[in-house]
Amino acid sequence: MNRRLLCIVAAISALLMATGLFVLDRPLAEWVHSGGFEQARVFSVGLGALDTLSGMNLWFWLAGAVALALGLAGLALRRHARWPRALIAAGLVQTLCIETMILGKNHFGRLRPQQVLDSGDWSQLWFAGGGSFPSGHSAFYFGLLLPLAAACPIRWLRALLIAIPVYVVLARIDLARHFLSDVSASALMAALYALLVATLAQRWLPAPGHSMQSPPRALAVEPLRAR
Repeated sequence: MNRRLLCIVAAISALLMATGLFVLDRPLAEWVHSGGFEQARVFSVGLGALDTLSGMNLWFWLAGAVALALGLAGLALRRHARWPRALIAAGLVQTLCIETMILGKNHFGRLRPQQVLDSGDWSQLWFAGGGSFPSGHSAFYFGLLLPLAAACPIRWLRALLIAIPVYVVLARIDLARHFLSDVSASALMAALYALLVATLAQRWLPAPGHSMQSPPRALAVEPLRAR
């Protein structure tokens, strides 16, 4: 798994979360609301279709459970292949992100932008029974697709896997469902959990791309040279 990519995503997400919390959350929400950008069809329709395709509308845990099941089955059948490890990582990271996200929502109780914009009262934003921080959509898509992107050797596919959750977080901000810091916090969680899972996988799972039944070429020809 590409740790450099995960570290870059973690650093950018941490910076955006801090910037949102201390500077940009309110002005960005007000700018989107007053500038005519809110509820754009490219986001409302597109995100609805994406949620349906991913199975999120059917069951929040479905995609992660499928990824984990396929990864475990693949690991049993093809122990040294790369794709089972990637799917297992995606399932584990998404599960951890969703669990942490639920705990965070219950603890912080942050109101959503739409709730605050409708009331006009910014004095009580946290611990008010809301469910804005951290973002569930960001946890779902970053948790599932970021580990796959970090494990993918094909550049265009890696870029696509990252572009999907980026689109999702932009949509959630445009729909006034989340602040910048909400979506950034979940992206940060996904990057940190992916780094943790990558470290554990390197220690406990067999290294990909090697087969015990196919000895290296140098070892195979050595007896011939000895003759």
